[in-house]
Amino acid sequence: MLGAAARVAIGSAVLAEGVGAGLARADASQLQKQDVRYQDQPKGEQRCSGCTNFTAPSACKVVAGSVNPNGWCLLFTAKKG
Repeated sequence: MLGAAARVAIGSAVLAEGVGAGLARADASQLQKQDVRYQDQPKGEQRCSGCTNFTAPSACKVVAGSVNPNGWCLLFTAKKG
């Protein structure tokens, strides 16, 4: 029979593994930077911060990982207004 400390340690490990797996699944649903030709600099006037997919301060709804607000990719869609 496991002691209370051992049960807590095992429970924490299982919880951490589950949280990590959830993050991996969320990231797996996004596209990789190389697939959308992401670059850290703008393309003319087009930049991530002006895209509907950008989430401040440095995330994208469709591209995995951190993005530069001044970056650009093929999925750029200008914000309206």
